[in-house]
Amino acid sequence: MEDQKSAVQYSESVETKTLWTIEDVARYARCSIRHVTTLREQGLPFRKLGHLVRFSPEAVKRWFED
Repeated sequence: MEDQKSAVQYSESVETKTLWTIEDVARYARCSIRHVTTLREQGLPFRKLGHLVRFSPEAVKRWFED
């Protein structure tokens, strides 16, 4: 039951946004926020909007598929 609830929450909170936050990427990749930071250092594509870090969902998905 919990998996279904989190899957619904994921689709509502992540799929409807244009850009993902670091929390969205961590939820998608099922990893910690700290690990997403490490992945950024290893080439995970991101954008800086002022002091904010955002991710293109399409670019993140492609990066994980490669």
